[in-house]
This record gives sequence, structure tokens and C-alpha cells, in this order.
Amino acid sequence: MQNELQSAIRFDDFHAVFGSQGVVALAWWLGAQHVSQIRTEEQGFPFLYVTGRTGSGKTTLLSYLSTLNGSNSVTSYAPAHATPMGLARALSDAGEHPVILEDGYGSERRFDWNQLAPLYKSEPIWVISQGGQSQITFKGTLVISANPPIECSKQFVSRTVHIDLFTPHTVNSRYHAESLQQLTADQASVFSHFVQRQAAQTISAIQRLAPVYTASLYDKHPSQPNARSTQIGGLLMALVDVLSLTLNLSHEQRQEALGQIEHNVALANLPY
Repeated sequence: MQNELQSAIRFDDFHAVFGSQGVVALAWWLGAQHVSQIRTEEQGFPFLYVTGRTGSGKTTLLSYLSTLNGSNSVTSYAPAHATPMGLARALSDAGEHPVILEDGYGSERRFDWNQLAPLYKSEPIWVISQGGQSQITFKGTLVISANPPIECSKQFVSRTVHIDLFTPHTVNSRYHAESLQQLTADQASVFSHFVQRQAAQTISAIQRLAPVYTASLYDKHPSQPNARSTQIGGLLMALVDVLSLTLNLSHEQRQEALGQIEHNVALANLPY
């Protein structure tokens, strides 16, 4: 079944384009299908933060992930261009699905990303508009796409999983990217259906593996550890293991993704 699922979602093409960064993003996306349960277990669920210059593949990555949820197009919002109530409606209407936000670089109005930090724990936020202020609660999670990186606090960044798409495209990767773009929602939605059926097993695996991985990261980075980044790293490593079982990843694919996460945690623990 795992090999059939891998073929159905064209994982080989995906990995050829995005490598270990893509595997980490896909593991996060798998976790986002169970965001409420994981948030209860982990006292929070991180945002996916994708950066990269124009043409680096941000749109291709987010289109692919959206296709896995049965959508043939990407719906995104630019908070810098939206009204506060427009953004509030987008969050309220999303249910537990991820909401994709774009930085809106070049807008005269700068958006304060820090105001969204409470959504890490699904805590309510206040939206102020001309009609007054209202409180909204968002049960899903966020995907943030930006070029250049967003202006925000270190505390906000610590609530994210950062995917930086910097690898230059080759003739080979363009070929695989074109194959991904031909994938339809009907073909790819088998992924989300399978993941939903495996909810209990996924949560059980996170309960067993995330604390072990987190403890290991603390042991490897004992000096001035960033507690939230380390906990997120442990969660992501557990999700990579779940994804590995779901898609029958090779040993090298799994190890490279785990190494990418550990590298990100090490960067987060560097003193400023």
C-alpha cells in the first residue's frame, strides 16, 4: 500500500525537486491533518514558514501540498493587503484546515505578524476594525510564504518550521516539477484519506516518539537550548517517522530529513 500511495502522489518527483526540505514540509503537512489532537498533546502546533527568492519553488510546493488535500488551486491571503475583518473571516471559515498567508512585500502597509503568535496554541486573538474589535479563535494552523523573510520577533520565528528553498533548479528538477504540476486533486487526495484513517496510529506514534527525540535534541544541544524550537524539532522528527511508514521512505530519505530538522534546531540554539 505504501508504494502505491507513493506512486499516486508522485513522491519521487516531489523528492527530486525539494529533497529533504520537502520531506520535512510534507511531514508537517501530515501533522497538520491532525492539528487539534497534536496541539493538545504538544501544547501547540507550529506554523510552516516557507522562504525563497522568486522562482525558487514556493508556489509549486504549496500547490502540491494543497493538492494532497483535494484542492486543484492554492488559496492564499496577503494580510498586508487585506482588511482586519477580511483576515478574520478567512481564519474563521477555515475550520481546522491550514491557511496560507503571503507576506505582501511592497505594500505600503506593514503587517504585524507577532499578533498571530497566540494561534500557535489556538488561543484567541483580537481583531480591530472601524466597527470596533472582535475576538476570533482559529482551530487550524498557518502556512507563511515570504520573499524576503518577514519582519517579526524571534519569539514568533520560534513558533515556526522554516523551509528555505535555495537550491537552484536544474533541467532534471524542472522535468520533475512539471510532472508535479500535472498531478490532479482527485489523484492526490488519496493521501489525505489515508492519513485521516491512520489518525489513532499517528497520535500514538507522536506520544511515544516525540519525547524521545526532544530529549535527544536537548542532550545534543545542552548550551542555551531554545525550549520551543527543541520541542518542535522532536515533534517534527516523530512526524518524519510517521511519514516514513506511510510512504515507505528509503533509509537515506528518512535520515536526511531527520538531519535537516536537527540542523534547524542547532541554528535556533545559536546565541544571537
